[in-house]
Amino acid sequence: MARGHANVEEGDGSGTMHNNRRAILMSVGRALYIAVLCPFAAAGANDQGLFHTTNQNPFIQIYTLPSPAPTPAPRVRAWAFSVAADVASNSILEENTALERVVLDGETYRTTLSIAYSLSERLTAELTLPFVAHSGGFMDALIEDWHDLWGLSNDRRDDFVRNSLDFSYAEAGEDRFALRDRDRGLGDLRLSAEWRLRDAAKAQRSLAVRGGLKLPTGSADALTGSGGTDVSLQFLSTDNATFSAWNVTLAWMIGGLWLGEGDVLDDMRRDTVAIGSVGLSRPVWRNLIARLQLDGHSAFYDSRLAPIGSGGLQVTFGGSIELARGGRIDIAMMQNLATDAIPDLGLHLGWREAF
Repeated sequence: MARGHANVEEGDGSGTMHNNRRAILMSVGRALYIAVLCPFAAAGANDQGLFHTTNQNPFIQIYTLPSPAPTPAPRVRAWAFSVAADVASNSILEENTALERVVLDGETYRTTLSIAYSLSERLTAELTLPFVAHSGGFMDALIEDWHDLWGLSNDRRDDFVRNSLDFSYAEAGEDRFALRDRDRGLGDLRLSAEWRLRDAAKAQRSLAVRGGLKLPTGSADALTGSGGTDVSLQFLSTDNATFSAWNVTLAWMIGGLWLGEGDVLDDMRRDTVAIGSVGLSRPVWRNLIARLQLDGHSAFYDSRLAPIGSGGLQVTFGGSIELARGGRIDIAMMQNLATDAIPDLGLHLGWREAF
């Protein structure tokens, strides 16, 4: 049933509510535009990396993708903590002549706790555990207004009833996987160790290598985990020298995942996945830093359907408030940039602190 005419009419106040939502979205959009693009002069900063953002596609986030940002580097024998909250909205239906059909309609909420301990000046160990929830959500009306604001189409969203949940994949009319009732639970635990080959505090260009092991502590049936054990390897760098004339920091990450046997569409799962990120950041006012970031990956599944069978590229833009002792608060928005493997829209809020 198409959503455009399926909902109950809102009455005389609907126009006012619509205008209020548009006013809110216009204010948010202007603030983000100013934070990212306005060329304010500012003092230099020794920035330490990217947003802790990854793809929240419900069939991809089950692999607890490693963060593209460096692990916080507290003093030796000290702790660092970070908490990230992400919400992503999906609304897409795609099928093909091979009788495949995928539906991604709903919202995913992911809260990730990370605890790091510095074993030496160069070596830091980290534990990351997410809590994942899927539901019909509440953002559909806001996202439609956001799309209207920027002249983007809502045609695909008009095919769904607002705030409904359907994460499913079918072949020849038979469901291979389906989640249509809201669910939640712990995700897959990730253990990692990062070795700093060159420290940003001592050099203008840092370099680190990180290895990780993901364990199946989540539920495949609830799409909070993959049901498999995976291995990851990343190279990460923060570059304060290349664009120093513009007071801009460049950060990047490149790596790979080796996916073990799991319980979600396992016969379609690819064994290896390439991941990468690049970002620019610039101080704009006192302890406020504007950030622009691209995160990408190759396909996780063998399918002709883009939402699960193609690579993805998402853009993240927002800012950080730098805190004492190297901590920071992140606020950002994530948007699909290429292919339907990325959710329509995502919001990110993060906090990290060293003790």
